[in-house]
Amino acid sequence: MGVVELTEENIEQFADYLTEDIAENIGRTFYSGLIISDDQNVSKAGIVWEYKNMLNDSDKESKIVWLKADDEQSFMDLFEAYGKAIKLEGIVKSSFVLPAKTSKDLKMMLKDKGFTVELMEGDKITARLSEMAKISAFNRITISEAIMPLRSATQRAFSTAISKTLVQGHYGTCEDLAYLPRLYFENDVSCYAEIDGQITGLLLLHKTPSEKLELVLMFASGKESVRLLPQMIKQSLESAYECYEPETEIIIDRHDYASLALGEKLLPSGFGIPVYTGSREET
Repeated sequence: MGVVELTEENIEQFADYLTEDIAENIGRTFYSGLIISDDQNVSKAGIVWEYKNMLNDSDKESKIVWLKADDEQSFMDLFEAYGKAIKLEGIVKSSFVLPAKTSKDLKMMLKDKGFTVELMEGDKITARLSEMAKISAFNRITISEAIMPLRSATQRAFSTAISKTLVQGHYGTCEDLAYLPRLYFENDVSCYAEIDGQITGLLLLHKTPSEKLELVLMFASGKESVRLLPQMIKQSLESAYECYEPETEIIIDRHDYASLALGEKLLPSGFGIPVYTGSREET
C-alpha cells in the first residue's frame, strides 16, 4: 500500500474519488488529506480533515470531514498515516461528522480505533431557493440603502471588515476565513451592510463545485444589527433568485446561535440528514 498526501498539484487525479466538493478544500490553509493506494495505484481509502483552534490558545483539534475505506486493512493503513500527520501538528483531539447513509461500514472500524460513535441529526440543513423565496416573513422586510452586494465593496473595505469580524471572534464555518480570497465568495449574491462609511455587517455565501450555495458567514454589529440581518438575508435571496435556477440548494450549517435561530425561523420543518459523530483523545 502507498500513502499519498493530497496537494493542489495532485488533487485533480483524486477528485472523482473524493467528490468535487471535498476536493475543492485541498490547498486551503487548515485542510489536509491522505489517500491509500494499492500496487496498481488504485485508491483504496482516503481521509480529509480540518485543523481547528490553530489561531488561538485552545487545544489544537482535527475534524475529519470526509472518510472512505474499501476494506479494514486499507482503513488501518490510512489511520496509521493520519496519526503520524496530526502528531506533527500537536493535535490533542480528533472528531468526525460523517453521513450515516454512506458510513455504516466505517462505524465499527472507527470504534476499534478508539472513537466514540453516535447517531444523530446533522447540523446542516438544505432548502431549495424556490422554497426560501416563498417565505412570507420576507414580505414585511424593506431593504434599505445600507445593504449592498459584495461586488460593490472595495478590496480594502472588505479586508477591513473581515479583520474586524475575526477580532470579535466570528469565523463563520471557516477556520481559515482570514486566508480565503474574496472570490471564494459569490460576490453577486453575498452582501454587506454599510453605516457611516463602515461595513458593519457581512453575509457571505460560497458556491460549491456542485452548484450549491453554502452560507459561510452571517454577522452584524452595532445597534442596527437586529434590523440589518433580515435585510441582508432578503437581499441575498433575491440576488440568488436572479442568478440561479429555482432548484438550486442553499445549505445552512447551524454551527452557532445565529445560524441555529436562522434555520428555525426560515425552515422550521427542516431537518439535517442522519450523521455519525464522535471523537477520541490523541496522545
